[in-house]
Amino acid sequence: MRSRLPLLAGGLAAAAVLATGSSALAAPPGGGGLMPQQQLTVTLTLAGADEGGLAAYATAVSTPGSPAFGKHLTRAELRQRFGAPQSRVDGIVSWAKRSGFSVDKLDATGTRLTVTGSARALGAQFATGFTTRDTPSGKGLRTATATPAVPRAIAADVVAVTGLTERAAQPMSVRATASPKASKAAAGPNAPGNYCSTYWGEWVLPGVPAKYPAAQTSNAGCGINGAQLRGIYGLAPADTGAGQTVVITGAFDGGNAVADANKAFARNGVAPLAAGQLTIKKYIPGDGSDHGCNVGNWLAEQALDIQSVHTIAPAAKIVYAAAPDCTKLEETIAAVLADESINASIITNSWSYAHEKLGAEHLASTNSLLARATILGSGTYFSSGDYGDQTAVGQPAPTPVFPASSPWTTAVGGTTTGVSKTNSVVFSTGWESSANTVQNGQWVKRNPYFVWGAGGGTSTQFDQPTWQQGVAPAGGRSVPDVAGLADPNTGLYIGYSVNGQYREESTGGTSLAAPIIASLVAIAQARAGGEPVGLLAPVLYAKLAAGTPVTNDLTHQAAGILTPGLPSGERGVFLLDVDTTPQALHTTAGYDQVTGLGSPNAAFLSEITK
Repeated sequence: MRSRLPLLAGGLAAAAVLATGSSALAAPPGGGGLMPQQQLTVTLTLAGADEGGLAAYATAVSTPGSPAFGKHLTRAELRQRFGAPQSRVDGIVSWAKRSGFSVDKLDATGTRLTVTGSARALGAQFATGFTTRDTPSGKGLRTATATPAVPRAIAADVVAVTGLTERAAQPMSVRATASPKASKAAAGPNAPGNYCSTYWGEWVLPGVPAKYPAAQTSNAGCGINGAQLRGIYGLAPADTGAGQTVVITGAFDGGNAVADANKAFARNGVAPLAAGQLTIKKYIPGDGSDHGCNVGNWLAEQALDIQSVHTIAPAAKIVYAAAPDCTKLEETIAAVLADESINASIITNSWSYAHEKLGAEHLASTNSLLARATILGSGTYFSSGDYGDQTAVGQPAPTPVFPASSPWTTAVGGTTTGVSKTNSVVFSTGWESSANTVQNGQWVKRNPYFVWGAGGGTSTQFDQPTWQQGVAPAGGRSVPDVAGLADPNTGLYIGYSVNGQYREESTGGTSLAAPIIASLVAIAQARAGGEPVGLLAPVLYAKLAAGTPVTNDLTHQAAGILTPGLPSGERGVFLLDVDTTPQALHTTAGYDQVTGLGSPNAAFLSEITK
């Protein structure tokens, strides 16, 4: 196992992969599957004027009790203090033009420079060829056939080169396990009983073994409404997030976000979006291809994010920053940070890569961007994943997902939460679900037993931040920090369109949890007159250490959810054990790698800004 990177993965960390090479070292022109003249755009992350001091300042500005705590810099101040010196920029630009590349302007952080050139020219300069590959997230993705080598002329000035290999991110949303669409009321009194519950325990399928007491068993949910979601977090009518902006990053835009949302809000008892309340931003032009990304899943993600934010913070403005495809999410965050027309103090990101083994150049580039976001006072929130410790989806050992494992973001895990008829919490525990079937009158574990659950674990790539030490398990950066509602079978009712077809369903995943936490921060900032929280995670741990925890510690709760289907497409009668998994992740008293420090409590809204 490789050694972990320091809190800021740059400089020497990146050099382990981006070894100095020679611009005369050519690779096969264009590589397999790419035409030599095909135009490619890559991003050079340049070393800043004080790269060594960047992590120190990002730590200080986000650590309660530090003299610099909360003293966020403006974009101009960030460029001046931590941007690349002009001489360095000029040298890189001169090299790029000599190499036949066109050069875009430097971004707002003063460190990211994009260059465009042919596959032949880029392959020659970075000593690699190109081929294409298919992944579960995308088809025909460009891949460098060799570890890129930075030309000697610029090696000392470049922290990372990204874009030679395309990385496809996945949306972290999942649909309820084939829960029926009709509620008990809609089905009528003589229906057979295999329909969804509009609140926990409304209906329990008769004639099946009773593994749990009646109060701890329910048919899968139809999808909770606005009052139920707000009831989970104890929100008052005055808690609207007025004056705040929540930025959402995602891929694609279906063009129906407002109409679909308002249709779902009408069912959910939520006020519609006001004119101009939602803004769609498209910073990066597409090339006409979806790059093999699952567009339908991303459109469901767009709807889930927008509809959950508006439900929690109905007066907040929403900016949906749409990447042209699922390989341009990091670039989209950079564009958000550069956009002076919006308040980007809250950026929620319901997507991830399936592991941390992305190459040091990608880790360094993203980590550098998130550290600079921290200095700007932009709090970022990343979903912890939907497949537990990732061993169920092909990872050889338990691993957290990235960017949630970055020390410069707040990682959001997930809960299974039952809501009563009066919108109160019946129980809440970590989201880790496993399936049973009936054999000989008894519930028997299926093989595989695990269905899905919130991601988490210990990073093998990043050192543990000081604010986690003594609370999280020893080792690297631990994921997650906090948790929100995620189980799709107790999830949110949403509506969205794909190919002109409108559909409705109960949806969850840590894609739901991340915008919930971000929206609660918007309410807290509104209560405090708009003062940005910035990087939330250190605040959570500091409040716990000071004896004012702003989260409710969640522990294991024994409960079961009856459902007529599984994600595999199987139909029948199944019982999902709540918070039970054969994997490495478990919900325990104190910090755990399913829910982190727990779920926001009443003090969260008033204390995180102090």
